[in-house]
Amino acid sequence: MSTTKLGLLLKNRRRELRLTLAQVGATLGLANGNFIGMVERGERMPSDERLLEIARVLRLDGRELLATKFRDVRSSTVARVLLEPPPAELPRLRRLLLATCANPEVMRPELERGQRTAVERIVFQTLLDYALLPALQRDRQAPRRLRDRVLKAVRRSQDLDPWWFEEEAEEFLPWARERFVSWWLDLPTLTVHVRHSAEAEDVSSVSLVDRELRERMVERLDVPPSSLADALRAEGLDEGDVEEIVALVDFKKARAHRAS
Repeated sequence: MSTTKLGLLLKNRRRELRLTLAQVGATLGLANGNFIGMVERGERMPSDERLLEIARVLRLDGRELLATKFRDVRSSTVARVLLEPPPAELPRLRRLLLATCANPEVMRPELERGQRTAVERIVFQTLLDYALLPALQRDRQAPRRLRDRVLKAVRRSQDLDPWWFEEEAEEFLPWARERFVSWWLDLPTLTVHVRHSAEAEDVSSVSLVDRELRERMVERLDVPPSSLADALRAEGLDEGDVEEIVALVDFKKARAHRAS
């Protein structure tokens, strides 16, 4: 097992939080910090249950710690499950998003956090609203069956099912790739940008929050989670998506703070 990498990760995080070995041990109900020190030095490997407790104390992702623990166990089913991202619910649409993303190295982990993430839904809906649906409705060269289905739903004021686009991906994706150039998501202000052509000014910017809150975010980059959550609920997102986006923004701000 790879104890050195796990131990170094825990040690760096403990120091980052300015905690002593004794403080971590006491929080875990241990007599002292000797066991934590041994784990950090690679001399002991905690059980899965104990590792999850350490993750809670150090505010780390328990899943990532377990993955690190089992990374070298090649035959382990547990390792394979932990290390592999969950399968995409709409794999071809996800590939479209990654292929057109202006910063895929940043967004790939966010899109792979679940079968279909809040970020994924938001970005695809933005692309539909500002790049694809207007063209789909006026372009007679668009995938015919998908076009008829969409026009029918629009006339009836019905919601569009993303599975329609996944099912028609063979025709839809090549057509969609010609309708816009790229997209990117500005996490501090929760704004999605869509570049329609090579022209520098040919960009649609769609804020996911109201103007007043957006200005506060730009100025301070320190919006209370409750305010952000309320703004997202006002945009019609369900509670699961709200929690995911708030956690994502908090994570990004914390990572930016550590890097500064």
